[in-house]
Amino acid sequence: MLKHVTLFASENAMGLSLGLTHDVLAFASTLQQRVLGQPIEISLVTVDGKPTTTFSGLAITPDCALDEVQNTDLIILHSIWGEVDALLSKQAALYPRLRTWHEQGKPIMGAATGAYFLAEAGLLDDRISTTHWHKQADFAKRYPKVDVRPERFITATGELYCSAGMNAALEILVYLISKLSSPLVGEAVEHAFLVDFRSGYAGEFTSISHQTYHQDDEILSIQQWLEMHFMNAISIEQLASKVNMSPRTFKRRFKEATDETPLGYIQQLRIEQGKEHLKHSDKSIEEISWAVGYQDAGHFNRLFKRKYRKNASAWRQQYRSY
Repeated sequence: MLKHVTLFASENAMGLSLGLTHDVLAFASTLQQRVLGQPIEISLVTVDGKPTTTFSGLAITPDCALDEVQNTDLIILHSIWGEVDALLSKQAALYPRLRTWHEQGKPIMGAATGAYFLAEAGLLDDRISTTHWHKQADFAKRYPKVDVRPERFITATGELYCSAGMNAALEILVYLISKLSSPLVGEAVEHAFLVDFRSGYAGEFTSISHQTYHQDDEILSIQQWLEMHFMNAISIEQLASKVNMSPRTFKRRFKEATDETPLGYIQQLRIEQGKEHLKHSDKSIEEISWAVGYQDAGHFNRLFKRKYRKNASAWRQQYRSY
C-alpha cells in the first residue's frame, strides 16, 4: 500500500509540476481510502522547511523540512527552471538522502528538470536518463557520465524514473500509483487526469537536439504509454484500440511516424531495459528476460546479440571487466 509520498520542492520549482502532482496524489489518496481503507500521506518538503517560491513567484509553504521525513514510499523531485548552478548547491542536503533512499529501493522520480537532482546525487551515472528538451544539451554537458537519451519521453532504471516533460511525468505517476497503491486507483487517476492531459503534448518533443520528430498525437501517446508498459503482453489490437484505429491503420500510422514497426519499437525498449539490468543488477539472464517481457530467455539472447553483437552473458562480463 502507498502510505507516504515525499514531494521535494526548491526555489524556482515549476508551479505546474508541483500543483499537478499534488492534485493527482490528493485525488489518489481519496480513492485509496475508499478502496483500501487508508489515505496517502503527502508531505511537501524543502531542504530547511522554510517557505520558498516557484519560478513564477508563487508561494510554496512546505509541510516540513527534509530531515523530518522518517519513512516514505515514493519520492518526487519537482521540475526547476532558470539558472541551476547556485540552486543545486543550496540543495546539498538532499543528495545523501536520495542515495540512502535509492539504496533502500524507494522509487524516485525526477519530473523533467528534476532529473538534475538525481544526477547531482550521482545516481544516474552510467544509466539512461532524459530531462526536459530545453535542458538536454546542458544536462549532457554537465553530467558526462550519464547516458542521456534526448529521444526518450521516459527512462526507468533501478527505480529511478525521469521524464522529458510533465505529460510523461504524469504517465510515470499513474504507473507508480497502480504499482504501489492499487490498479483500480491507478486506472481512476488515468481516466480523471491523463486521458485529457495527453492531448496537445506533442509540442514538447518536436525539436530536440536539432532533430525534428513527428507530430502524430495518437502515435506519440502510444509511444509514451509503451515506455511504462513494454514489459507486459501487448497486442497490436490492444494498442490500436487505445487510439480508436483499426490494427491495419495503426500499424501504417506507427510506421510512418516512427520509421519502425510497433513490434520493433517494443523490442528496442525491452532490449535496452535488459541492458540496464545487466549493468546494474545480478539477476540471471532468465530473470532479466522475464522482467522485460520475454518468457523465452533464448529469444531475448538472440535479440540482444543482434543489437550488441554479443549474447547477454558475454556483454555483461565484458562490461564488468572495465
